[in-house]
Amino acid sequence: MILINLLPVRAAKKREFGRQQLVLFVLLLVLAGIGNFFVYNRFESELLSLDKQIVTTRNEIAQLEKTIGEVKSIKEDKKALEDKLKILDTLKKGRTGPVKVLDELATIIPQKVWIVDFNEQGGAVAMNGAASSYEDLSNFSKKLKASTHFSNITIKTARQRADGTVDWVITCNTNYSA
Repeated sequence: MILINLLPVRAAKKREFGRQQLVLFVLLLVLAGIGNFFVYNRFESELLSLDKQIVTTRNEIAQLEKTIGEVKSIKEDKKALEDKLKILDTLKKGRTGPVKVLDELATIIPQKVWIVDFNEQGGAVAMNGAASSYEDLSNFSKKLKASTHFSNITIKTARQRADGTVDWVITCNTNYSA
């Protein structure tokens, strides 16, 4: 005997299986969407955090560049002040040096020796003068040699005139810092 199933069981099973697959597919899509949302959210928060770090780093760089600029400015000011101090020291030495040299010269010159001409250029001095005798000129030369302000003393010429006075020319070097 042949049995024929007149109930549409297979078709119902196929429909049920299709519904289950459709529900499973929709469920997978929903889960994939939720997963994508969480992954996107995580990456977005990391991106925002990195953007904040970039902004803070740029601000720090700007502050450091400002500080570096101030330091450079201070260094330039310091160098300018040091240059000015050097110039002031040079001027002080230049102001007091010749005074000390001329004071020393006035102190050591004997009474019977006269300076007629005094030329100084770059530390080299040429003096022209007169003395009452060779002995006075010799005393003056010895005192110049003993002085700390004068060095390399050389009597270039010494001539006696008819009246007995001696015309002389002395060259030497000066030391303003002594």
